[in-house]
Amino acid sequence: MTLTGLQLSKKILLETKVPMNPDEMWAYALEKGYDRETSVRGKTPARTLGAQIYTNIQNHEDSDFVKVSVHPQKFGLRSIDYGSAPLPTKEQKADPKASDKLLERELHPFLVAFINSDSHFHSHTRTIYHENSSKSTKNAEKWMHPDLVSVRFPFDDLSDQSITLAKNAGIDTIVIFSFEMKREINGGNVRECYFQAVSNSSWANEGYLVAPKITTEALEQLGRLNSSFGIGVIRLDVEDVHQSEILLPSRDNDLDIGMINDLSSINPDFADFITTINDSMQVGHFVKGKYDPVLGDDQLKKRCRGV
Repeated sequence: MTLTGLQLSKKILLETKVPMNPDEMWAYALEKGYDRETSVRGKTPARTLGAQIYTNIQNHEDSDFVKVSVHPQKFGLRSIDYGSAPLPTKEQKADPKASDKLLERELHPFLVAFINSDSHFHSHTRTIYHENSSKSTKNAEKWMHPDLVSVRFPFDDLSDQSITLAKNAGIDTIVIFSFEMKREINGGNVRECYFQAVSNSSWANEGYLVAPKITTEALEQLGRLNSSFGIGVIRLDVEDVHQSEILLPSRDNDLDIGMINDLSSINPDFADFITTINDSMQVGHFVKGKYDPVLGDDQLKKRCRGV
């Protein structure tokens, strides 16, 4: 019998009887040869295991799995006593998740903090306000405008000589990211959400669809769509942004200058974002622009609680 990701994870946790993170689970699977018994495939199988466990916990209050620790993130089984605080039972209702209380735009500061700190991005982000666009055709904005855009400059990573050489060689030294934010991605809206991100984020070097809540059914479809269209997927953890994850990587793209020109011509926020990038590149160092502020953990926690 071919094991699903959840079945494989449960098998491993039952055998080891210790909490493990997804990387440890997959390493154990390779050691035991269980990788040949599972349907989990791809470049990042450990991330797949982690995403499936997380969504199972999120969607089922009586899930077999529990999050045992946050730093580092480790999962265990509800049926095993790990000698810690009592685990919640089916009858104990959890408080409503913070992400359920927040509107889409209220999620932006959490993503900004993750993008700023995560080593893959480490970039400066700006919200694009659709209502500022000169085009107001009904529903047109959501298919043209991303919710947030971000840029990573080379100044912290490359020497001046290397930057000059890259310019002379015609090599891009900046990376521009585009993000489409949703509160929840489920089986009913997954295709609309994904193709909206394809429409408004494929112009960037990397484009992503982001949500704090992604169901298991949606994740399976997202994996297939990602293989075909290349838009990445991020699970945003509003209770601890540093635990947010890139579940599916974005395909690397060349910038679509025509699309960038179209967006700049109709939206002043986006035009100013591009102008600020050009200003920084011309002077060879970071120029402060109208980027979204990066909030600290304490500030984000207050927003989580509605304080």
